[in-house]
Amino acid sequence: MNGFLNWVEHNFQGITFGLMDGLILLLGLLMGLSEATGEARIVIMGGVIGGIANSFGNAIGFYTSESAERGQQLKFYKGKNAAESQKFVHSHSDILLSTVASFIATLASLVLPILPFFLIPLLSEAMLVSGIIAMILLAILGFFIGKMNDESGSLNSLKYVVLGMVGAGLGFFAGDLLKHFLGA
Repeated sequence: MNGFLNWVEHNFQGITFGLMDGLILLLGLLMGLSEATGEARIVIMGGVIGGIANSFGNAIGFYTSESAERGQQLKFYKGKNAAESQKFVHSHSDILLSTVASFIATLASLVLPILPFFLIPLLSEAMLVSGIIAMILLAILGFFIGKMNDESGSLNSLKYVVLGMVGAGLGFFAGDLLKHFLGA
């Protein structure tokens, strides 16, 4: 268990990036597809396909960002104390592990919010339960990040929930707009 916790702590940036992005994207996507189509089958297919594609996109984006940061770190520490630079410059293996962590976390974030669409026959109820699940997960994530940063866990939870609600609202609004324009 200690090995897993050490891995999580070491790759926390990639994990939190993947969870936050995955939850907000999926929430907006599920709400938008629900509103636009009214069909659970399409919501499930779109959510799974979107979640998988988003997981890969997040991992690549995270890798690119971390690699660019490594380049900046190497420039900054060039000609300085090698021991000092090793403490602060991301290694290639660190970047790869965080990239994998981002992929896994984004993929994992799709599981719980999409379950209601498999289990609840009434789409409006599935949307509500999915939204509640995502908000709870965002609140937990916000709380832990707040505590890690010596900030208010409650305020950070609230901030993450509001961001999730904005994502859900944007997705729902886009779905409603498309439904009216495309006659779905």
